[in-house]
Amino acid sequence: MDDQQDEADALLARIMMVRDDLKAGRLTLAQVEAYRRLGRTIDRITRQMDAAADIEAATALWRAGAQLIRTFLAEHFETPTCH
Repeated sequence: MDDQQDEADALLARIMMVRDDLKAGRLTLAQVEAYRRLGRTIDRITRQMDAAADIEAATALWRAGAQLIRTFLAEHFETPTCH
């Protein structure tokens, strides 16, 4: 599996954890709104990648989008820790 796929899988797993917290009612109102913004951001990134002129442009959009998503998750959703 390549690095991009590994990164996509890790981001998806983190987003799914946040979604589980949403469904369980563990998010604050601000986090609920942040989750909605995250969904809109992911939709926008996906549309831009689909419209990219070539694979290099799509890959560049993916890398920038992945960084944006990682930063957004870190800013709005505390990462669980194991003790």
